[in-house]
Amino acid sequence: MILSLLIVPALHVTLIGALGGLVGAFAYLDRRIFFAESVTHGTFPGAVLGVVIAAALGLGHSGMSAALYVGAFLGTIPLVALMRSLASIPGISSQGAAGIVLTAGFATGYFLATWFKPLPLAVSSFLTGSVMTVSPADVAWAGAVLAVALAVVAAGHRQLLAHCFDPAEPGAARGASRNERIILGLILAAVTVAIPAVGTILSIALIAAPAAAIAPHARSSRAFLIACPLLGALVGLAGLVIAVPARLSAGGTIALLCAGAVLASRLPGWVRARGSRGALSAKSCSVGG
Repeated sequence: MILSLLIVPALHVTLIGALGGLVGAFAYLDRRIFFAESVTHGTFPGAVLGVVIAAALGLGHSGMSAALYVGAFLGTIPLVALMRSLASIPGISSQGAAGIVLTAGFATGYFLATWFKPLPLAVSSFLTGSVMTVSPADVAWAGAVLAVALAVVAAGHRQLLAHCFDPAEPGAARGASRNERIILGLILAAVTVAIPAVGTILSIALIAAPAAAIAPHARSSRAFLIACPLLGALVGLAGLVIAVPARLSAGGTIALLCAGAVLASRLPGWVRARGSRGALSAKSCSVGG
């Protein structure tokens, strides 16, 4: 009985973990991680408005679920436009613009959630998610977005990688705007479908951590693009497996495992660096003696 109840949540965290890892690979290479962090908070007001409109139209749970996705995705578009406009102002960096939008998006979402209180769904489900309450429709949305992302990457990974590594290269420059829009669209879609499981706050962990953990050890871009979604899926599923019997927050556990994966990936480098310093110190002492 318990296993049957876990099938849908397990499928969902596996799918959004793989999606987050795949999209996060390009976000990492294109230096869009802080942008992704801003977008995660930017989905909050759109998700609230989507649920409010669906409830006003008398739609059921599946209708509200679809409205949450559509609202969250559409709600980020004006915020992304605002972010790019702010970044074009002299004296405001892209990081500063992302920080402004992050704060504005989260504040707007909280204001709307309070204004339209009580909502048909708890505010906490928007912020940190609730893995055990995801539905087959949520799994279908995540699977569809993952399938689209895989198709896009399979068809255009060379152009996307060229844009990330050398946007000034002539072949990449011609399609720079298109490639940028593709990467931004993948980030928005990945964050949106992750909301039911890990919410708007914790979804950044599944996007940033796999790429950050794999990057120091990847021997090629191909290996990097394969390893990131695999690690994302593994971390998502492991977080659920640990959280359920321990009665912990699955979203929080997944986020902690993401942080642990990044730290573990850095340990070999730290050990080697410490060993090198120790050997150098010993050599200096022997020379001095």
